[in-house]
Amino acid sequence: MNVERIKNINHITVLVFGDYMVDSYINGDVKRISPEAPVPVVEIKTRTKKLGGAGNVINNIISFGAKVKAIGCIGDDENGNFIKEEFNKMNIDDAFFGIDKNVCTIVKTRITAKKQQFLRLDEEKKKLLPKEYYDYISENLNNVFEGVNSLVISDYAKGAVNEEFCQLLIEKAKSLNIPVIIDPKGTVYKKYKGATVLTPNLKELNDYLQYEVQGDSALTEAGFKLREDCEIEYLALTRSEKGISLFSKGSREDFPALAKDVIDVTGAGDTVVASIATLMPLGFSMPDLCKLANQTASVVVSKFGAATCTLDELMATMEDTGEFKLISLDTAKYIVEDLKNKGKTVVFTNGCFDLIHAGHLYSFKYAKSLGDVLIVAVNSDASVKKNKGDLRPIINQDDRIKMICELECVDYVILMEDSNPVNIIKNIKPNISVKGEDWKNKNVPEQKVLESYGGKIEFIPLYQGKSTTNIIEKILKVYGSNE
Repeated sequence: MNVERIKNINHITVLVFGDYMVDSYINGDVKRISPEAPVPVVEIKTRTKKLGGAGNVINNIISFGAKVKAIGCIGDDENGNFIKEEFNKMNIDDAFFGIDKNVCTIVKTRITAKKQQFLRLDEEKKKLLPKEYYDYISENLNNVFEGVNSLVISDYAKGAVNEEFCQLLIEKAKSLNIPVIIDPKGTVYKKYKGATVLTPNLKELNDYLQYEVQGDSALTEAGFKLREDCEIEYLALTRSEKGISLFSKGSREDFPALAKDVIDVTGAGDTVVASIATLMPLGFSMPDLCKLANQTASVVVSKFGAATCTLDELMATMEDTGEFKLISLDTAKYIVEDLKNKGKTVVFTNGCFDLIHAGHLYSFKYAKSLGDVLIVAVNSDASVKKNKGDLRPIINQDDRIKMICELECVDYVILMEDSNPVNIIKNIKPNISVKGEDWKNKNVPEQKVLESYGGKIEFIPLYQGKSTTNIIEKILKVYGSNE
């Protein structure tokens, strides 16, 4: 996965359409039960408002660092004004957003105490958007899609997302090769026909089928049925703690969720939609997008309320998992720069690591103890042959890399095509480069590069009696004598 692409996220603009609403929170303390009825008394401490529904998708997109164009229609009322003010604060392009006196802005009010929800009050009137607004968007469709890289349709089944409006936007997006990502609701899915990605959860899948899916084989059958019924390219079925099941033409692939302390799952689906819509235009594959969506969702569910995931939080989560350990040199440059900006000490070491043994493990652990993050460069098969002769390596580069990626003390791995690490160090600029003490008083090719930017070399003790050459010689002695 080329994580370097994420750097370009600020060039992405997502068009968002759907049901917009306000999430209102009344937070307080509960110290007694009411004498009037067996209910808790909440002493109000704070009142807050946030964008909800399609607005929470926007919160997530902006949090990642991308731009947003918003279309939809809200009421000419206090809560509608709040939504417009929030758009203005976030520099949302709302030139084609509608306000209508006949529309009532939806509000969901949650009464909470100590991060627990006691009650939710909904103020809503489910209505289709005014025909005048549909006609307005239809007449200005080219301008609406100008500069757009992806389209999100966030359906909360409140009336805005009808078949006519959906198909108008989907057909236009398809004609421009713009991906369409839809978060669906209800039982009428024909309105989503032709979308790129549909992201229902299990309950929404059951609602569509109008029966509860039981068992894994039934889930597979249901997933393929929904994909075919809607004529979509991908079905990304979100399954809570089980992660995401991706259905594409003829295949199903499962992407487990990351283990996290779950505080509140509110808005996790919006985060998945936002991450796919924001990262897909950067060229990530759907399997990679599912992995990244799981990463972002793991951040959101660890927070209270309809939360978001920032780009920095996504990168930090990627640092905590081995899923992305093997990286390119370009990606390594970006990651090291980000780590150093956060005050982290980056340690680097390199080698062939053929027939990994106790000496290698000792050197990795020692190197990691010198800083916060350890990057290991592994010589390619070609560079090993150049350094050690045509009979080496014993273990090919793919298998050597796989084994090193499994080590907890190793954070990132780079394949090194050169015979020495000068080029890698010149590009990523680690704080420390680690060599065995047998290199002391020898010509170390990378030393001048390190010193040029303030880096340093640390010579560490060798694990006595352990080397790949000794192991090979012992194997030859033992098995050679049996021939």
